Amino acid sequence: MQVIYTCPKCGHDLIAISTASIPPIHSMWCMACGWSSEGEREEIIRVPYGGNMYGDIPNACRACANHPSNGGSGICHCILGTQTIY
Repeated sequence: MQVIYTCPKCGHDLIAISTASIPPIHSMWCMACGWSSEGEREEIIRVPYGGNMYGDIPNACRACANHPSNGGSGICHCILGTQTIY
């Protein structure tokens, strides 16, 4: 089902506009009378695709700023705790 919002002022169909900013701004606009409304900004949550590339995060990395318990993304860019490749 498609929903078409109508203008509260004149009754014409509204145009939905999304401004590509961080965070995105969603607004509605009426071409007939010029009425507009800007919605609330949405919170952005960044989630790494596939998680950490090295598997489980080792205990040696618990104090790292990238660790999820410290508010980080969980993606490790250092060599601490990674497997040694010979």
